Amino acid sequence: GQDLYLKMYPTYDENTTSSAVASSWKSTGTGFFIDKKGYITTNYHVIKNANTIEIVHNHKSYSAKVIISDEQNDLAILKIIDNSFVPISVLNYNFKADLVDVGTSVFALGFPLTQIMGEEIKYTDGKISSKSGFKGSITTYQISVPIQPGNSGGPLFDESGNLVGITSSGINKTIADNANYAIKTKYLSMLVDEIDDQIELPNSGLNNLSTLQDKIKTLSNYVVYIKVK
Repeated sequence: GQDLYLKMYPTYDENTTSSAVASSWKSTGTGFFIDKKGYITTNYHVIKNANTIEIVHNHKSYSAKVIISDEQNDLAILKIIDNSFVPISVLNYNFKADLVDVGTSVFALGFPLTQIMGEEIKYTDGKISSKSGFKGSITTYQISVPIQPGNSGGPLFDESGNLVGITSSGINKTIADNANYAIKTKYLSMLVDEIDDQIELPNSGLNNLSTLQDKIKTLSNYVVYIKVK
């Protein structure tokens, strides 16, 4: 029997990868900046057992290390530890720790199935379907946003550019179509509080940007592709 619940593990079939280099990466996922100094959030399952973590941002690659992880809530915070990294000048989104209502329009940004779909960032949208997740878990929302392996750890925004969740998992598509989950930002906020360093979570609105397309362009700048081996 297949697993009912899928952590959105990226999967590489060694036989079909286009190059030996690609197959040397154990897994890939998505992450996003939560602080200008190079702190990045992703899912714990993306970086679990990682020896090497590479962050790809704006076509540049950086080394990163795990600062803190929360296996139970499937969250991890990484930091870029690379001399070539220049801190980001602005993080123009708002970290929203409050609950959002069912029916709220949301969208995900991430790097799903890069072996098939390519390494350009992908936008998918939908709604908050429920304030509780798999088997009634209160730590996640159920969302109707399509996410695939590789979307793990990516941001879930509402249409005003508020970060409302971290995309993480789904129900096996042979059982239920498009029932996916996002971890509530509140649990990320609690993890941030455990870090010794002073983290400055983004709190600026995107209201000055008129169209959704403009917002997506801006927010995409803060999303990174994560490669692990």
